[in-house]
Amino acid sequence: MTEAKRIALLGTGLIGGPMAKRLVQSGYPLTVYNRTISKTDSLKNAGATVAQSPKGAIESAECSILVLADGAAINETLFSNDSEIDFADRTIIQMGTILPDESVAFMNKIAAGGGHYFESPVLGSIPQATEGKLIVMVGATPDQFEQWKNLLKCFGEEIHYIGEVGKAAALKLALNQLIASLTAAFSLSLGIVQRRQIEVNTFME
Repeated sequence: MTEAKRIALLGTGLIGGPMAKRLVQSGYPLTVYNRTISKTDSLKNAGATVAQSPKGAIESAECSILVLADGAAINETLFSNDSEIDFADRTIIQMGTILPDESVAFMNKIAAGGGHYFESPVLGSIPQATEGKLIVMVGATPDQFEQWKNLLKCFGEEIHYIGEVGKAAALKLALNQLIASLTAAFSLSLGIVQRRQIEVNTFME
Protein backbone atom coordinates (compact mmCIF):
# COMPACT_ATOMS: atom_id res chain seq x y z
CA MET A 1 0.00 0.00 0.00
CA THR A 2 1.46 3.39 -0.97
CA GLU A 3 0.82 6.51 1.09
CA ALA A 4 -2.00 4.95 3.08
CA LYS A 5 -4.51 7.51 4.29
CA ARG A 6 -4.72 8.07 8.03
CA ILE A 7 -7.96 6.62 9.33
CA ALA A 8 -9.73 7.24 12.63
CA LEU A 9 -12.12 4.76 14.22
CA LEU A 10 -14.46 5.81 17.01
CA GLY A 11 -16.01 3.06 19.11
CA THR A 12 -13.67 0.17 19.92
CA GLY A 13 -16.23 -2.18 21.47
CA LEU A 14 -17.07 -5.78 20.60
CA ILE A 15 -17.23 -5.12 16.85
CA GLY A 16 -15.28 -1.88 16.55
CA GLY A 17 -12.23 -3.28 18.33
CA PRO A 18 -11.66 -6.15 15.88
CA MET A 19 -12.41 -3.81 12.97
CA ALA A 20 -9.72 -1.43 14.21
CA LYS A 21 -7.23 -4.30 14.40
CA ARG A 22 -8.05 -5.18 10.80
CA LEU A 23 -7.10 -1.65 9.75
CA VAL A 24 -3.77 -1.83 11.59
CA GLN A 25 -3.06 -5.24 10.08
CA SER A 26 -3.83 -3.83 6.63
CA GLY A 27 -1.23 -1.11 7.04
CA TYR A 28 -3.41 1.93 7.64
CA PRO A 29 -2.10 4.57 10.05
CA LEU A 30 -4.87 4.53 12.63
CA THR A 31 -6.14 6.81 15.37
CA VAL A 32 -8.76 5.36 17.72
CA TYR A 33 -11.11 6.86 20.26
CA ASN A 34 -13.34 5.19 22.81
CA ARG A 35 -15.22 6.76 25.69
CA THR A 36 -13.66 4.15 28.00
CA ILE A 37 -10.00 4.72 27.15
CA SER A 38 -8.85 1.40 28.66
CA LYS A 39 -10.64 -0.41 25.82
CA THR A 40 -8.05 0.99 23.42
CA ASP A 41 -5.01 -0.49 25.22
CA SER A 42 -4.62 -3.51 22.94
CA LEU A 43 -4.92 -1.29 19.88
CA LYS A 44 -2.24 1.05 21.21
CA ASN A 45 0.02 -1.97 21.70
CA ALA A 46 -0.72 -2.99 18.10
CA GLY A 47 0.43 0.38 16.79
CA ALA A 48 -2.65 2.62 16.80
CA THR A 49 -2.60 6.17 18.15
CA VAL A 50 -5.12 6.82 20.93
CA ALA A 51 -6.99 10.13 20.84
CA GLN A 52 -8.35 11.70 24.00
CA SER A 53 -11.46 13.13 22.34
CA PRO A 54 -13.67 12.62 19.26
CA LYS A 55 -12.39 15.94 17.94
CA GLY A 56 -8.78 14.79 18.28
CA ALA A 57 -9.51 11.54 16.47
CA ILE A 58 -11.50 12.98 13.58
CA GLU A 59 -9.26 15.97 12.97
CA SER A 60 -6.20 13.68 12.82
CA ALA A 61 -7.56 11.74 9.86
CA GLU A 62 -8.80 12.06 6.32
CA CYS A 63 -11.53 9.50 6.97
CA SER A 64 -13.24 8.53 10.22
CA ILE A 65 -15.26 5.38 10.86
CA LEU A 66 -18.03 5.37 13.45
CA VAL A 67 -18.88 2.09 15.21
CA LEU A 68 -21.11 3.53 17.91
CA ALA A 69 -24.14 2.15 19.73
CA ASP A 70 -26.93 4.14 18.08
CA GLY A 71 -27.97 7.46 16.62
CA ALA A 72 -28.04 9.15 20.02
CA ALA A 73 -24.44 8.14 20.69
CA ILE A 74 -23.38 9.49 17.29
CA ASN A 75 -25.18 12.76 17.89
CA GLU A 76 -23.55 13.19 21.29
CA THR A 77 -20.10 12.25 19.97
CA LEU A 78 -20.13 14.49 16.91
CA PHE A 79 -22.41 17.38 17.72
CA SER A 80 -22.43 18.03 21.46
CA ASN A 81 -21.57 21.57 22.53
CA ASP A 82 -18.04 20.64 23.56
CA SER A 83 -17.21 18.74 20.35
CA GLU A 84 -16.75 21.60 17.84
CA ILE A 85 -15.30 19.24 15.26
CA ASP A 86 -13.95 20.61 11.98
CA PHE A 87 -15.48 18.33 9.32
CA ALA A 88 -14.17 20.30 6.32
CA ASP A 89 -12.81 18.02 3.58
CA ARG A 90 -13.07 14.98 5.83
CA THR A 91 -15.12 11.84 5.23
CA ILE A 92 -17.23 10.20 7.94
CA ILE A 93 -18.32 6.58 7.43
CA GLN A 94 -21.11 5.46 9.75
CA MET A 95 -20.92 1.66 10.20
CA GLY A 96 -23.32 1.01 13.08
CA THR A 97 -27.06 0.29 13.04
CA ILE A 98 -29.19 3.44 13.03
CA LEU A 99 -32.45 4.67 11.53
CA PRO A 100 -32.39 5.79 7.88
CA ASP A 101 -33.71 9.24 8.79
CA GLU A 102 -30.96 9.62 11.39
CA SER A 103 -28.36 8.75 8.78
CA VAL A 104 -29.68 11.34 6.33
CA ALA A 105 -29.74 13.96 9.09
CA PHE A 106 -26.09 13.25 9.97
CA MET A 107 -25.15 13.52 6.30
CA ASN A 108 -26.78 16.94 6.09
CA LYS A 109 -25.13 18.22 9.27
CA ILE A 110 -21.68 17.07 8.18
CA ALA A 111 -22.16 18.47 4.68
CA ALA A 112 -23.08 21.82 6.23
CA GLY A 113 -19.66 21.76 7.89
CA GLY A 114 -17.91 21.09 4.60
CA GLY A 115 -17.47 17.37 5.14
CA HIS A 116 -18.59 14.17 3.46
CA TYR A 117 -20.66 11.35 4.93
CA PHE A 118 -21.93 7.96 3.95
CA GLU A 119 -23.22 4.85 5.70
CA SER A 120 -21.86 1.33 5.61
CA PRO A 121 -23.58 -0.90 8.19
CA VAL A 122 -22.27 -4.43 8.62
CA LEU A 123 -23.84 -7.81 9.25
CA GLY A 124 -21.99 -10.32 11.39
CA SER A 125 -20.56 -10.77 14.86
CA ILE A 126 -17.19 -10.88 16.62
CA PRO A 127 -15.70 -13.85 14.69
CA GLN A 128 -16.59 -12.27 11.34
CA ALA A 129 -15.22 -8.88 12.44
CA THR A 130 -12.00 -10.53 13.60
CA GLU A 131 -11.53 -12.50 10.39
CA GLY A 132 -12.57 -9.72 8.02
CA LYS A 133 -15.67 -11.59 6.89
CA LEU A 134 -18.44 -9.15 7.72
CA ILE A 135 -21.12 -8.46 5.11
CA VAL A 136 -20.73 -4.78 4.29
CA MET A 137 -23.60 -2.68 2.88
CA VAL A 138 -22.98 0.78 1.47
CA GLY A 139 -25.32 3.76 1.17
CA ALA A 140 -23.34 6.45 -0.64
CA THR A 141 -22.81 8.21 -3.93
CA PRO A 142 -21.19 6.06 -6.63
CA ASP A 143 -18.03 8.19 -6.39
CA GLN A 144 -17.80 7.67 -2.63
CA PHE A 145 -18.23 3.94 -3.09
CA GLU A 146 -15.40 3.79 -5.62
CA GLN A 147 -13.14 5.97 -3.50
CA TRP A 148 -13.50 3.98 -0.29
CA LYS A 149 -14.39 0.41 -1.29
CA ASN A 150 -10.82 -0.83 -0.84
CA LEU A 151 -10.86 0.47 2.73
CA LEU A 152 -14.14 -1.33 3.36
CA LYS A 153 -12.61 -4.57 2.07
CA CYS A 154 -10.58 -4.65 5.29
CA PHE A 155 -13.81 -5.66 7.01
CA GLY A 156 -15.41 -8.07 4.56
CA GLU A 157 -15.10 -9.74 1.21
CA GLU A 158 -18.72 -8.97 0.37
CA ILE A 159 -19.14 -5.24 -0.28
CA HIS A 160 -22.65 -4.43 -1.52
CA TYR A 161 -23.53 -1.03 -2.96
CA ILE A 162 -27.19 -0.46 -2.04
CA GLY A 163 -27.76 3.11 -3.21
CA GLU A 164 -28.00 6.54 -1.64
CA VAL A 165 -27.62 7.32 2.06
CA GLY A 166 -30.55 5.85 3.99
CA LYS A 167 -30.97 2.74 1.85
CA ALA A 168 -28.20 0.67 3.42
CA ALA A 169 -29.42 1.68 6.88
CA ALA A 170 -32.93 0.53 5.96
CA LEU A 171 -31.66 -2.78 4.57
CA LYS A 172 -29.68 -3.45 7.75
CA LEU A 173 -32.80 -2.91 9.87
CA ALA A 174 -34.80 -5.21 7.59
CA LEU A 175 -32.17 -7.95 7.88
CA ASN A 176 -32.04 -7.58 11.65
CA GLN A 177 -35.83 -7.97 11.77
CA LEU A 178 -35.68 -11.06 9.56
CA ILE A 179 -32.98 -12.68 11.69
CA ALA A 180 -34.92 -11.95 14.88
CA SER A 181 -38.10 -13.43 13.39
CA LEU A 182 -36.33 -16.58 12.22
CA THR A 183 -34.67 -17.01 15.61
CA ALA A 184 -38.01 -16.68 17.40
CA ALA A 185 -39.69 -19.14 15.02
CA PHE A 186 -36.88 -21.66 15.46
CA SER A 187 -37.11 -21.39 19.25
CA LEU A 188 -40.86 -22.03 19.19
CA SER A 189 -40.45 -25.03 16.88
CA LEU A 190 -37.66 -26.48 18.99
CA GLY A 191 -39.83 -26.11 22.08
CA ILE A 192 -42.58 -28.22 20.48
CA VAL A 193 -40.07 -30.93 19.57
CA GLN A 194 -38.59 -31.06 23.05
CA ARG A 195 -41.96 -31.12 24.82
CA ARG A 196 -43.01 -34.11 22.70
CA GLN A 197 -39.66 -35.80 23.39
CA ILE A 198 -38.78 -36.02 19.72
CA GLU A 199 -35.09 -36.46 18.91
CA VAL A 200 -33.69 -33.02 18.17
CA ASN A 201 -31.40 -34.48 15.48
CA THR A 202 -34.48 -35.74 13.64
CA PHE A 203 -35.92 -32.23 13.71
CA MET A 204 -32.66 -30.67 12.53
CA GLU A 205 -32.37 -33.09 9.62
